[in-house]
Amino acid sequence: MMRIISIITLWLSAALAHTAQLHIGTAETTITPDRPVALEGYFGLRVSDGVSSPVMAQVLVLELLEGDKIQERSIMVSADLVHLPWEMLNAVRDRVGKALPEIDTTKIFISTTHTHQAPVVMRDNFIIPDGVMTVESYIQFFAKQVSEAIIKACSNTRAGSMAWGLGDAEIGFNRRTAYLSGRGQMFGKMRTSDYKGPEGAVYRGMPILFFFDSRGDPIATAINPWCPAQVAPGNRQISADFWHPVRERLKREFGESFTILCWCGAAGDQMPGPRLHADAENRMLQLRGSKGWTEECARRIVASALDVYTLVREERKGDVVLEHRSDQIRLPGWKLSEEEIAGIRAAHDGFVEELKNHPDRANALARPISWRAQTLAVQENLMKSTDGCYPTEIHVLRIGDVAVCTNQFELFTEYGLRMVARSDAQMTCVVQLAGPAYYLPTAEAIAGGGYSAIPETCPVSPAGGQVLVDETVKRITKLFNDLEISLPEEGQLIDGKPVGEGWVDLLGSWDTWKGETEYWKLSEDGVLRGESRGGEYHFAWTKRQDYRDFELHAVVKMTGAGANSGVGIRLRPKSAQEAPGYQFDMGANYWGCLWEEGGAGMVHRFPPHHAEKIVRHGDWNHWYILTKGHHLQGWLNGVKTIDVVHKDGPAEGAIGFELCHGGKHTILEVMALTIRER
Repeated sequence: MMRIISIITLWLSAALAHTAQLHIGTAETTITPDRPVALEGYFGLRVSDGVSSPVMAQVLVLELLEGDKIQERSIMVSADLVHLPWEMLNAVRDRVGKALPEIDTTKIFISTTHTHQAPVVMRDNFIIPDGVMTVESYIQFFAKQVSEAIIKACSNTRAGSMAWGLGDAEIGFNRRTAYLSGRGQMFGKMRTSDYKGPEGAVYRGMPILFFFDSRGDPIATAINPWCPAQVAPGNRQISADFWHPVRERLKREFGESFTILCWCGAAGDQMPGPRLHADAENRMLQLRGSKGWTEECARRIVASALDVYTLVREERKGDVVLEHRSDQIRLPGWKLSEEEIAGIRAAHDGFVEELKNHPDRANALARPISWRAQTLAVQENLMKSTDGCYPTEIHVLRIGDVAVCTNQFELFTEYGLRMVARSDAQMTCVVQLAGPAYYLPTAEAIAGGGYSAIPETCPVSPAGGQVLVDETVKRITKLFNDLEISLPEEGQLIDGKPVGEGWVDLLGSWDTWKGETEYWKLSEDGVLRGESRGGEYHFAWTKRQDYRDFELHAVVKMTGAGANSGVGIRLRPKSAQEAPGYQFDMGANYWGCLWEEGGAGMVHRFPPHHAEKIVRHGDWNHWYILTKGHHLQGWLNGVKTIDVVHKDGPAEGAIGFELCHGGKHTILEVMALTIRER
């Protein structure tokens, strides 16, 4: 029987997860042109006449090293632009690849903040006047600046750590108005009897990552509000919008070299600044002495970031899992009817004809013409394709307990919420605009109509949006589905016996235990058996109560209707019905979790749908538990389900088991329980 237990994990064969030392590199560079440029973000030509705040690019390089060998490397860049055509990304990758040929440049992603006061990066949208920086020149400038910053960051990585937390900053408001009639409109009027409400969801949560050097000093952060940086009006001043005051304030707090990655969440239907209660919101700004919504957004972001930092800075870890997947996927396109295509072509041809007759209107007509031409090109490509799909690139990363997933779109918030809801990560960062900015609206938005939900702005259908969600979640699941066998050699059982010397059998005699003998028995063959049909708790525990750092093997079988128990460690029993301490949980929806009885409650949850794949119901299961200070790890049937640092919990105590209270019939059998202290 014990030989069977020792090889439980064979039916879940997989590679070991990367767990080595995190190394971090950072850099920052200006992408502000040194001469006038055309500004992106609106239909009319605007030529810059100054700089309100510099537009910047920030670089974060993460490496996972085992000794001197890099096991994984991820390169993330955020840039103050509206969006990023693929040619700009490829230009950066080409330069980095030539300078550092050992780097996998497919694991570079660049996301943008969506400021509407940044240089134009799309060709043919405007006629660039003489004396103004061309699009080609700016692309070359951008590629040079960003590639050099990446090379610098890669050349200066050092050992460090990370911590994470979920902030809260209400800066984004749904900008699409829904009406009782069924129509929708971006920035639609609300003071009407037909007003229904915001068309879609709003999310005010703000995932935040902090990165530290080997001394524990903060060196970088990634902040993920679900809102574009789009407060500034359509003037002629280059501006990073609210990210500039965010950077200024955080650099004052953490130092000038502190790097701030600016990640825009799923916010295709969001806008900074209030929609409802606008007068009241603006009055509060006046009372605070705020200069406007640019400053107010920054204030809210910074306040939440500092709050998170205070809470998580002592939870930093350097031995985190790091994995990065970069994939090309295909999404069902929004295929138009022949009639719809004919209408777009007629509009295009009409503008072209108007240009012939009125060449003086070239600047005014350039964008309407290019807009339709791009739409027709997309439709032609969809028709030529064998599957009617639109190709795109996504990245999915695991950084410790955090998932980061990217897409190229102005992604409506609802799709991002679907990703987060289904993610196995404890926290998920959805990063949009990592590529050319097309809207990806919901079916509801398309039914309502209006800008951001029309074919000219959207090459991908709502069905494609769901495929994007599914493909992203599938990759997150792969990275976080801790079903990989990662049991260390010392955690194995060979023919029922632990590996190595120094192990002590805790089931040698009942004389070393406490518990109610009407509920607990230790048989002559060394099997501890407990049974309760509910009612009160019934604990059994070792008389010795000073176990601190150790390795523990527990081979257990649990049966009974609604059975619930747990391997207890660092227990401080007050009675047979009350034993505060940790439990490596067992039971429906609890297998693989860490619970603190009489304390924090659920310390770490392992997804039940994963637990179902590894638990042998009604049969023997193997817990290997490792404790060192406040660092607690647990492997269930060879799969690591628990890896947490919990500084508020007990540091020592007894070993034991629980029969749960309530109406649960629990039969627990413990065939092996061995400990080796460290």
